[in-house]
Amino acid sequence: MANLRRSARGQVRVLLACGFAPLMFFVVILLDGALQPGYDAVNRWGSELSNGDWGWVQIANFIVTGLLTMVFATGVRRALGSGPGSAAIPFLTGVLGFNLIVGGVFVTDPNPGFPFGVQSPAEPTLHGWIHNLNLFPAWTALTMAILMAAYRAIARREGATWILITIAAGILTPLTLYVAAQSFSMDTLSGEGHGLWQRISQAIGFGWYALYSARLLRDSRHSSPAETPIGTVG
Repeated sequence: MANLRRSARGQVRVLLACGFAPLMFFVVILLDGALQPGYDAVNRWGSELSNGDWGWVQIANFIVTGLLTMVFATGVRRALGSGPGSAAIPFLTGVLGFNLIVGGVFVTDPNPGFPFGVQSPAEPTLHGWIHNLNLFPAWTALTMAILMAAYRAIARREGATWILITIAAGILTPLTLYVAAQSFSMDTLSGEGHGLWQRISQAIGFGWYALYSARLLRDSRHSSPAETPIGTVG
């Protein structure tokens, strides 16, 4: 029985380790953008890296991260057991993962100036529309997952520091994306700093997931699915 419990705990820990995938997604965007000639990370969306000769890097980044995030969601479901948010948090995390896959399958249209020599379509393509609209359910799921985690943390008294970090992430993640959207002009397909604000939003939201994964992994050392639900340590 003890061996079975250790095995189950080990499986959950592997699943929970996949929670670092969203943060790695952000790191890949930073590195890919820095290496692409003519790409201005401050004034271009991260999705624009899916175009051009090296577009496969960002496409793979979307799909691999989405798959790992969905795997992480199964780990969260097993780790949380019961209580507030035990079903909603993993469900919303899974939705985020699915949306990331959609973002990779349906590539955004290139905007003028990047990649060099690539013609922008006169009218948005179907896959471009799907990609762009997909951002809203993705960030809604991300925001709601964070806020549900804050609700669970409050209900279970998981510690003031963690509660404040989670509430702040739940507010700042959509707020900074809103600033990014407001900085971008659909008429000219340009903007002032929208790429920077998008990256700030990604850093906050995906960085929170890394912290959440680390927290669940830490707590999993002291409990197993057969014993006490993870997340009780303040």
